[in-house]
Amino acid sequence: MEANERVCPFCGEPPGAGVFCAACGRNLTAVERLPSRGEWEAGGGEAGGGPTPGPSSPRAADPSPTAAADSASATGSLAERCAIATAAFLAAMDAAGRPGTTTWPTPKPSAFRRAGKVEGWVVRPVDREDFEPPKRYEPGLVLSVDGRFHRLDSELRGWGQRDFPHYQHTVSLEPVEPPGDEALLAGLTALRTAHAGGSTP
Repeated sequence: MEANERVCPFCGEPPGAGVFCAACGRNLTAVERLPSRGEWEAGGGEAGGGPTPGPSSPRAADPSPTAAADSASATGSLAERCAIATAAFLAAMDAAGRPGTTTWPTPKPSAFRRAGKVEGWVVRPVDREDFEPPKRYEPGLVLSVDGRFHRLDSELRGWGQRDFPHYQHTVSLEPVEPPGDEALLAGLTALRTAHAGGSTP
C-alpha cells in the first residue's frame, strides 16, 4: 500500500466508496479528512493510541437517525451535508425494515461470469428522451442498502412489439462517487418521506 493512499482512520485500510468502511464497517460520514497510510502509521493506528474520538469522530457520533439528520442541518460543506444525510437515510430505512427497495441486475462483466444484483433505492431516475428532439440520455442513481451509490441505466426494448416502448434497467456492479449536490439531498428527502414518513434536511 502506498504511504499517500487515503485510509480509514480506525483500521488503516482503504475505506471503499461507501459511507461505511469496507474493511471494518465504521461510519465515516463525520470524518472531515481521511488520513494517508503514512499518517495513520505515524500516529500508531487506533490500537496503538491513534486519534482520540472527538465531536467529529464516527465513534463519538450518535448513530440514531434523528441525531444524524440533525447533524446534517448544521453548517458544513455541501459534500459533508450529503454524506451525513445519506447515513441518516440509511439508518432510518434500516429501522423501518428497508421499505421501498428494488433489486436490479448488473451488466455481465464477461461471457464467463454471471451478472450480479444490487438492492437499493432510486435516488435519481434515468432521464431520457428517445422520440422528440433534442434526444438526451442521463443515467440515474441508485443508493444500495450497503451505503454505496451505483449508476442506473436503461435500455429501450420492444421495437415493433405491442408493449413498445419498454425499458430494461440495470445497475453498475461497481460503485460510483456520490454526487455532492442539492439534487441528492432532495432525492433522499423525497425517498425518506415516501417510505419512512420522515425527512432528511
